[in-house]
Amino acid sequence: MKKYLIALATSMLLSTSVFAGSFGVGVSGTFFNIDADVKEVTSTSDTNSGSNTNTGSVSHNGVAAGSIFAEYTFDAYPVTLGFDVVPGSADVSKNLQSRTETPTSGTNEDTSTDYTANAEIENLMTVYLEVPFYSNLFAKVGYSEADVNTIESGVQSYGNSSIDGVTYGLGFKSGSDAGLNYKFAYEAMNFDTLSIVSATSNTVSGDIDTEGFKLSVVYNF
Repeated sequence: MKKYLIALATSMLLSTSVFAGSFGVGVSGTFFNIDADVKEVTSTSDTNSGSNTNTGSVSHNGVAAGSIFAEYTFDAYPVTLGFDVVPGSADVSKNLQSRTETPTSGTNEDTSTDYTANAEIENLMTVYLEVPFYSNLFAKVGYSEADVNTIESGVQSYGNSSIDGVTYGLGFKSGSDAGLNYKFAYEAMNFDTLSIVSATSNTVSGDIDTEGFKLSVVYNF
């Protein structure tokens, strides 16, 4: 799915060359929080835990991340179209989640097992629009995609998947004239619910959201 997002962003940025405006590249630093509501349903065929349902909420506050981006600001009406990439990864939960479970059914009935689990988000990519609405203030909306990697022990691996969602925010920019400019914004990401099924028909689902502040430095040509 990401190759289509990259292709779409590239084609949109290249197509802007026929319009008057300014092209910019830059780097950003973000300080944000991650929140997730998670649910796991194990099937009766799971020899470790039998049939069971576990729910919980996890968070990871104060995550620092950097990104690189390219964008184009139109001249007639200064709407900005951009593509942002966050390299690296961040854990969904600050602490490794653990529990000890003694199933009441299945092959391992009455046998205690220690479970640990976490997940990480990586390769976050966003195509966005920044629309000015008063002086140097702007509203931002975008489409985001990221990989989600599961990290667990005591259970059969769920494997990895990807999520997509909507990005929105409000910010201030110094301008789009040639040379160095800066932006400061509050941003939130609301991802669609993620669902992964293991080889033993267990299902884990999660609703992941983020919010935080971003400082960007951009060089406009």
